[in-house]
Amino acid sequence: MQALTIQEPWASLLVKGKKQYETRDWQRNYRGLLAIHAGKQSVPVEDYPLGLSEILDDSKITQDNLNNNKRKIIAIATLKDIHLMSKEFIKAQSELERLTGFWQPGRYAWELIDIKTLSEPILVRGMPGLWNVPDEIQQQISQQVNLN
Repeated sequence: MQALTIQEPWASLLVKGKKQYETRDWQRNYRGLLAIHAGKQSVPVEDYPLGLSEILDDSKITQDNLNNNKRKIIAIATLKDIHLMSKEFIKAQSELERLTGFWQPGRYAWELIDIKTLSEPILVRGMPGLWNVPDEIQQQISQQVNLN
């Protein structure tokens, strides 16, 4: 299984179903199970786009939640596809989706489906790019969610 480290609050917004895509400036050929790892860095509240604080409140995501998730795998998902962003693709996204990502032609939208939250997030060191989840961490994940 591969993992992707994502800063908060974006990781939690994915897990809560408030966003469907993770936006990146790179792509990979990998498709399949993907662990969502909340990174040790988070976006400062004062840097949130206008309206994001209200979305977090509506989703019952608190700063304590975000702080507690840091450096942990918080969910698994299926990476269904990676889309090259065009003006048309960006325009087809909801306002909420565009608010919760960096949308620009030439970048990539990673489509995540079937997100399953871990009841006990697992502390693990993240890495840049896609990285392999160690076997012992995969076992801990499979004890919490069905990986089939």
